[in-house]
Amino acid sequence: MLKWIEDHVLRAVLGAALLLWLLYEGAALFFAYSGDVRVTAALVGIAPEVSGPIAELPVRTDQAIAAAQPLLTIEPRPFALAVASATAARDVATQQLGLARDAVAEADAAVDQARARFTDAESTLARDQTLGRDGYMPQEQVQNAERDAAVAEAAVHSAEAAAEVARRLIEVRTAELSAAQAALDRAAYDLSRTRIAAPAAGRIAPFDARQGDMLAVGQPVLTLVTNADWRLVANVGERHLARLRPGQTAWVLLGSDPWRLHRGRVRSVAPAVRAVPGNSTTAVLPVVPPDTDWIRLPQHFPVEIVLPDLPRDATLYHGATARVVVWF
Repeated sequence: MLKWIEDHVLRAVLGAALLLWLLYEGAALFFAYSGDVRVTAALVGIAPEVSGPIAELPVRTDQAIAAAQPLLTIEPRPFALAVASATAARDVATQQLGLARDAVAEADAAVDQARARFTDAESTLARDQTLGRDGYMPQEQVQNAERDAAVAEAAVHSAEAAAEVARRLIEVRTAELSAAQAALDRAAYDLSRTRIAAPAAGRIAPFDARQGDMLAVGQPVLTLVTNADWRLVANVGERHLARLRPGQTAWVLLGSDPWRLHRGRVRSVAPAVRAVPGNSTTAVLPVVPPDTDWIRLPQHFPVEIVLPDLPRDATLYHGATARVVVWF
């Protein structure tokens, strides 16, 4: 009798285990379930492009923010002074360029004058040489005319060289003006960067910054949880990948709203993951470790799910958990 009971209990246990295994494997043909789900949104990190103390910080944690709304202000006075200094330097460079152009005009006039004198000297020399050959002009006066023509020609070369230097000086002054304008543009840009506005609508995540804190360039200050691209990221076992497709219906229970069932839609299925940190080629892939301390787990792949029918009164929280069932 005991032997019969033991045989039937063993068969019942084995049969129940087989039935559960068949149900588990058969369920993979109809739906995929995941309890490893996180709510996520597009986050924007707010960091200054210029350094300085915080002059204004008009926002608070969990405040609703509109696009282009001011978030914080870096002390603008040093940058305003830099703009004023760069403006003065630009004005000086502009005046120097004007003086250089005037110098070119003056040098060109000197060249014209020297050439006119040289032309007169050549005419006088030609006349005196003709009279000298005919015996009507002393040789000494002819030599003086030759000397005057040579001096006039040298004066032309000197005036032309001075004009060339004046033209090159214009190039130098023009480059200085360009550099001064670039410095002014940079100073004006830095001044404009002292006021940081929201790049999109959303809510402010918790932060520790306070008015008067000194900020460095690129130092994270605030995080804006935008209203854009809210979605669920569900890590789904690889056994379901062959039947998962974008557009499939998903049913969602949000951890922050546990008594309401939401209808979702599969947006994407990750084509690759990293089991362990990899090289630079795979560094951008999501990491879903398949191991625990003693059990080898099936690999999981991130599946993005959107909630197009989410009620307007429902509030989502970045990083909150959820449960998802996707029907095939």
